Amino acid sequence: MICVTIACGSHKRMISEMAGLADDGIKFVELRLDFLRKMPDLGRLLPNRPLPVIVTVRRKQDGGLWSYDEERRLALIREAIVSGANCIDIESDVAGKIPRFGKTKRLISYHDFEKVPEDLDAVYEKILAQTDPDIVKIAVTPRSVGELLRLVEFMKKVNVHGRGKPTVVIGMGEIGFPTRVLGGKYGAPWACATFSPQRIVSPGIPYYKTLRDEYRYEKIKSDTEVYGVIADPIAHSLSPLIHNAAFDAAGLNKVYVPFRVPAGEAGELIDHASNLDLRGLSVTIPHKADVIGKLTQLQSAVEEIGACNTIVFRENQIVGYNTDYMASTHCIETAMGGEQNGSSPLAGKQVLVLGAGGAGKAVAYGLLDKGARVTITDRKSEKAEKVAEQLGCSFCDWDARKSYVATLIANCTSVGMFPDVDQTPIGPESIRNNMFVFDAVYNPEQTYLLRLARQKGATPISGLEMFLGQACLQFRIFTGQTASASMIRNLLKEALALSRS
Repeated sequence: MICVTIACGSHKRMISEMAGLADDGIKFVELRLDFLRKMPDLGRLLPNRPLPVIVTVRRKQDGGLWSYDEERRLALIREAIVSGANCIDIESDVAGKIPRFGKTKRLISYHDFEKVPEDLDAVYEKILAQTDPDIVKIAVTPRSVGELLRLVEFMKKVNVHGRGKPTVVIGMGEIGFPTRVLGGKYGAPWACATFSPQRIVSPGIPYYKTLRDEYRYEKIKSDTEVYGVIADPIAHSLSPLIHNAAFDAAGLNKVYVPFRVPAGEAGELIDHASNLDLRGLSVTIPHKADVIGKLTQLQSAVEEIGACNTIVFRENQIVGYNTDYMASTHCIETAMGGEQNGSSPLAGKQVLVLGAGGAGKAVAYGLLDKGARVTITDRKSEKAEKVAEQLGCSFCDWDARKSYVATLIANCTSVGMFPDVDQTPIGPESIRNNMFVFDAVYNPEQTYLLRLARQKGATPISGLEMFLGQACLQFRIFTGQTASASMIRNLLKEALALSRS
């Protein structure tokens, strides 16, 4: 079940939003009375309510907006109980001042906006022993993968294994976000979401439609298999959108979750994959090279490129793949007319690859595999030289890129990515009629570089097709099934348009 938090400034708006949520099929809401600009009037809010409600009046120290004195707040909580609220949220340190009355359930909450306490079990046992809860809510802030894993184990302990009362366990912030999606898998009585993506009532709280429609929270059960993407940063990732949609379209009992994993911590997540029931991972910046040491089997391309972007956990094995190189060569070959009589249109062609990072190495590897004559360059010349030596291709200084004569230019840097959409890694003087210009950047789909290519009579090749291709390949590796490329393409275009609106 999803509990949607309504946090707005007027009684009229709160009543209207409650009615709208009831019409949208939501079955439970939280009324954040501390957000009201005037003193809350329970006589307007509680009678004739269309949904069961939790009434919350949150202090500033607990992330709320209550601006009056504490005695007035406690009096309002008691009034809500007497008025027949279905449930009342009471902070653990003041629960002794609020006696039980009538049928109103007691949700006892604990918040820590700095960390996951080392003594979390002791905190929980104290709440059970001293506050007379019906439900417990623990909202804390993991700052590392280790703290996230500890919080997941705590969630399983208190709900799955029946060690206490029904407990909502929330990891606040980006690192804690998986707990918001996986609560149903681990026995949480409900998940918390916000009525509007513009109203962030607690760090990392999801929009209710995202939780319901993208993550399909109501369908997540104990046997739901978990997949995800590891990155830092993670908020921009479109992978959860497309993989969850593909899982849904295929009728698969799987969910795909974003994991914000700080640099150097990917290995810890992989080591404890079974604790999360992780079956597969997409891997992106900054982890593509770091995870290789954890693999027990790896595609030859992973070893030669030195980057892994896909992991599956299979029969006690950790298997690594690189779908970037296959996707990039496919979309470039398609733009160049496709194979003719078994021969790639890239064979023998001069190609300049801009950028010697993970994407540049993968693209260069794929092009070389198709018989192209590749030169790689990077702002850091020693980096380009090292990659060229690894792959067996040529390199040139960054400044020399402007005069390099090539059939294909492939941008594998982040230059031109949203929001810096007016930048380009190479100027119009380097682009000629009848060239091909590929840009691995896909947000925006039509980058400044691709617009220049079109103006100069070259053929532009969007990175959106590479992203689409690698995602479809990942889906096949994860599931053994084929995803709908047209469905994913439409989702990506819609999401990118919304991100810029």
